[in-house]
Amino acid sequence: MTHYLTPTVEPAADWLLLADVVSEAPVPLWVIGPEGSVVVANRAAVSFLGYRNDVDLVGGPSHELLHRNRLDGTSYPPDECPIICAQGMEHQGQEWFVTREGDPRPVHWSTRRLSDTGATVLSFTPTASDAARHRAEERLRDAAPTSSARHRSRAVLRDGLYAIIHERFADPLFSVADLAAEAHVSVRSLQALFADVGRSPASEVRRIRLEFAHGMLERGHGVHSACRRSGFLDPGSFGRAFRRRFGYAPSQVRPTAAST
Repeated sequence: MTHYLTPTVEPAADWLLLADVVSEAPVPLWVIGPEGSVVVANRAAVSFLGYRNDVDLVGGPSHELLHRNRLDGTSYPPDECPIICAQGMEHQGQEWFVTREGDPRPVHWSTRRLSDTGATVLSFTPTASDAARHRAEERLRDAAPTSSARHRSRAVLRDGLYAIIHERFADPLFSVADLAAEAHVSVRSLQALFADVGRSPASEVRRIRLEFAHGMLERGHGVHSACRRSGFLDPGSFGRAFRRRFGYAPSQVRPTAAST
């Protein structure tokens, strides 16, 4: 059954209510204007993509903000994007969206065209593989806490998380959400485990990737190879992250004497 808002003597109040509903909806909602720019991005969408607020998104090119590059780092032409090329009123599918920090995330998306305005409403939710869940259950059983050793168990679980990171960091698709899924914990619990030692999961994944890349450069590998093999998709993002971590550009690293 379709429900409609009851008309009131103050229609502006209805619009404010609708705006609040969209803004606070628990699923990411995104409105694309007829020309391809972002018209609306609700809180869930802003958070999922790692932005501060919708001011960073509204008015910008929707396609480039969602996934300007493919997973292999090559450009993603808008005319090849199924979200843009979808014909008709409703469509759905699976894609990879890229966060502000360059972290690829798999999503299931659906769109609905608004015939009166020509705009398109996009909603999306993250996806996770059954294989990841299965591995997560095994790891959690190995490190399950007991009432007599909770503190030690948190350390054991954290060690297990580092083992997962070292196993997966070279995969550019590996994200904090994947790490949480493999450990069978929520992202919030994951963050709390790292907060115990004054760190965050995202920063630790980035640190391990960058330290691996630095080691490759010291062994004489090129910047492009170090970027790709350490789990970065975009050379620009890699260079900026590297400079923030070490204080100099990747190209300034010189091979050590043992590697020459």
